[in-house]
Amino acid sequence: AYDLSLNLCSEAAAAARDLDTLLHIHVCETRHEGANLEAAHDGRSTVELLASHGILDGKVLAAHSVWLSDSDMETFAQHNVGVAHCPVSNMKLGSGIASVVEMRRKGIDVGLATDGPASNDNLDLWEEIKLASLLARVSALDASSMSPEDALVMATNGGANALGNTDIGVLKPGAHADFIHIDLDDPTFVPVTNDDELIAHLAWAGSRRHVRDVWVGGRQVVADRQLTTVDVAETQFEAQQRGKRLAEQSGT
Repeated sequence: AYDLSLNLCSEAAAAARDLDTLLHIHVCETRHEGANLEAAHDGRSTVELLASHGILDGKVLAAHSVWLSDSDMETFAQHNVGVAHCPVSNMKLGSGIASVVEMRRKGIDVGLATDGPASNDNLDLWEEIKLASLLARVSALDASSMSPEDALVMATNGGANALGNTDIGVLKPGAHADFIHIDLDDPTFVPVTNDDELIAHLAWAGSRRHVRDVWVGGRQVVADRQLTTVDVAETQFEAQQRGKRLAEQSGT
């Protein structure tokens, strides 16, 4: 929303509506990124400007959304804008802490995301689950502000809702068969005496090393912790060679 003109963003939004597809846009990631835009429009907020140009109409996913005012959040809620919350990226870049608890309180669908490898090196959604909850608690100075269940919901059904897709993020007849098999035969998950304890273990201590199998759309893509769709050794070798070539070409 700060690299493109409002008119160009408006055209992109109109095209997305015509195609009945999602418009993905970064909004208010850092404190000052929209300063020039806002100064050129009598101090109106970035979100207000996006709304007034029709950019928030249709299906919209706003990444980051760290620096939103109460009015901005209300505008998001009114337009059913989903938010992709990227806690690890926001921490690495020093962007700030998104007001996720308040967003959800206002009815905004918030899902967890990793951002890209330049700002989140290992792209581990399990880290996002834990850190989203911790950041929410420390920013509110309230250990009850976000429960382990809340964090897990944002990583699953919350993300689906933020995308405007009811066929993912949930296990039900007719939905896409996207699910994981977690190895609970691990000291991390002991003891477990009720469902709440298991959920807490998953959110606070679960990690990608506990994921044994993965299915996407009913197709198994990880079997016994091994990728079934990619030759990992070959891919690593090719990535290393390309990295060397890019470094040589750029003189770094």
